[in-house]
Amino acid sequence: MNSMLQTDFKLSDIDARDIGHHVEVPAMQNGLLYRTMFPQFNTVTEAQKEQITRWYIEMLEDAFQAREERFLKACSVDGTPVGFCGWTFIDNRQQAGEPRKREKARKASWLPDTLDVDGWLSLSKDLKAERCRVLKDLDSICRLTFMAVHPKYQRQGIGSMMMQRICKETDQQGRCAYVLAAPEGIPLYSKFGFEIVGHVETTHGAITSMFRSSRRSC
Repeated sequence: MNSMLQTDFKLSDIDARDIGHHVEVPAMQNGLLYRTMFPQFNTVTEAQKEQITRWYIEMLEDAFQAREERFLKACSVDGTPVGFCGWTFIDNRQQAGEPRKREKARKASWLPDTLDVDGWLSLSKDLKAERCRVLKDLDSICRLTFMAVHPKYQRQGIGSMMMQRICKETDQQGRCAYVLAAPEGIPLYSKFGFEIVGHVETTHGAITSMFRSSRRSC
């Protein structure tokens, strides 16, 4: 691997601002989720793009503050974030008997001017329904919540390196895994044993529901 593409993985002290500017927003700007949420994506101004980025940063900060997910950051050799992923472990039976204590997360108090709120809420509802359909009778689940690699560094093994780390931890605990995948993510997840179990249609294409059976590592 080229030295410029070497990565260093960190599971803590992730800066939401760096992730938002360098990875999350650049990675998703051509994705169907972004296009559904921001239907005027072709005509947004630089100021509007910056507003969208600030909103994403606040959403990421909320996720970090809630402490319900684990995060992994991939950096280039100069320390610049180039990849980012997040996942959470779900234990439905334990939660039913003993509700978890949750950190109070700060909620973003504003929305970008260009956000299609109705479209966003409708898609969120459909994605939640599909997730519940697949996972409703299961326990001990690893659910992938974020996966992004900066466009400049895509197809260079960074996504696979992050997935190896997630799957190792998932297998050590004997958990199944689940992800709602954008079209470009399907080959990566398939490589790690995820199978297609459903779809959620959007105006820009389908988000694919993918499931990986539990396996206990040696």
